Amino acid sequence: MSFLNSIVIYFVIWWICLFIFLPIEVSKQKNILKGNDPGAPENPKLKKKFLLTTLFSFVVWFGIFLWFNL
Repeated sequence: MSFLNSIVIYFVIWWICLFIFLPIEVSKQKNILKGNDPGAPENPKLKKKFLLTTLFSFVVWFGIFLWFNL
């Protein structure tokens, strides 16, 4: 597996995993102001989700990397 292929595969895995982690710990807004979407999350915790996505994606990518390079 070449370096460029590894980066592309990691990016695709990261993007798919992001959609897995996005709905975790979502709570709706309690005080809905006029003009706000009632389904919008109150605190999306995106930094935590990006970190979890990065770590989980690295583990999955590393497994795939080992599988193709053995």
